[in-house]
Amino acid sequence: MIKNRGRKIKPFYNPPHLLLKRMVMILLYAVLLGWHKRAFLQWVLQVKNLIHAGAGAKQICCFGLNPHVVWEMTSRCNLNCIHCHAFGGDASYDELSKEEAMALIDQIASLDIRSFVFTGGEPLLREDLFDLIEYAKSLGFTVFIATNGTLITKDVAKLLRKFDVGVVIGLDAMNSELHDRIRGVEGAFDAVIEGIENCIAENLYLHLNIVAAKLNFDEIARIIDYGDVIGVFSYFIYRFVPFGRGEEIRDYELGRADFKALLDLVLEKQREVRAIIIPVASPEYWAYMLQKRGIHNRRLINFLGRFFGGCLAGKGMMYIKPNGDVWACPFLPVHVGNVRKERIDRIWENLHELRLMHANTRSARECSDCEYERVCGGCKTRMEEDLKCPFKKVKSADLKRKGG
Repeated sequence: MIKNRGRKIKPFYNPPHLLLKRMVMILLYAVLLGWHKRAFLQWVLQVKNLIHAGAGAKQICCFGLNPHVVWEMTSRCNLNCIHCHAFGGDASYDELSKEEAMALIDQIASLDIRSFVFTGGEPLLREDLFDLIEYAKSLGFTVFIATNGTLITKDVAKLLRKFDVGVVIGLDAMNSELHDRIRGVEGAFDAVIEGIENCIAENLYLHLNIVAAKLNFDEIARIIDYGDVIGVFSYFIYRFVPFGRGEEIRDYELGRADFKALLDLVLEKQREVRAIIIPVASPEYWAYMLQKRGIHNRRLINFLGRFFGGCLAGKGMMYIKPNGDVWACPFLPVHVGNVRKERIDRIWENLHELRLMHANTRSARECSDCEYERVCGGCKTRMEEDLKCPFKKVKSADLKRKGG
């Protein structure tokens, strides 16, 4: 057992006003979406999972809760996914050591961030993973592991249960051939389904990641339906960002019409399933949700912005690369510090300064004229490009109507 040497994190109910805010946030989300009452109640009554999912949450944003930390603890991976932003494959030579990782976890605890995600590459290929999970848990972190799922044997699932780890698994198709094609290894589909079944057998918190591209668009609803049957608690629907290895398949990126269809699909499925669905790299979702409800009042939208924060980059996410470099988002390769060289509180300040820097981009200025800016703000990975925003025409019409 690793001795606890760092600062303990506050429990989920402290401070009480933050817990109350999370309750209001969940209710607002359900009401605004028109979430079917029975499905919503089945989800919200899973209290243990609800506490796990919302650890320290101040907002729901396009990458989940605000704030949280994701550490890409290794580049090593047993798959060769065509959309991998991290170029997963071989381990990088300069990955943080176990001692450096423990020091990192200590520093994150000092920021009062309560949710810690171990990812990769494939984190289960790193030998000290469970030692580091045990240490993070000893400080009070709510811990998740983001994995391709293919290495979750029955014994691994039992270890994850022992340490009460939330499991995030990538699944990109219910068609085995298509999933294997996307994941770059034959047999990946059968292996991930076995891993999922092992998680279910141990009653683990289960979350599915789906990368939405032209290649697998017709599979998204099927995956969500599968998750609803097996009892998934949450989903991330990643709008494919052509970054990393994904630059080689840029043609699979969703166009504006495809993106709008994705938002419609998410809204439709969210109303009926017993899990929460969060689109990633799609802060426009929150604006689209309000527009569908006919909400245009600026004061009300600004109030709702306290609960739904749009783009999380520069606001409440810290993404740490294997060598300790820190980015604001896994799809935004802007270096804001290195945990080996700088104090974590200074890096946290740099992240917020990055948000101010992006406020001066062409697309950000365009977003600032939108009535939904407070709940969206545009995706910072596209700030110098065409945002493919479904509101561009709506914005122009609104500005004319308001005499802008």
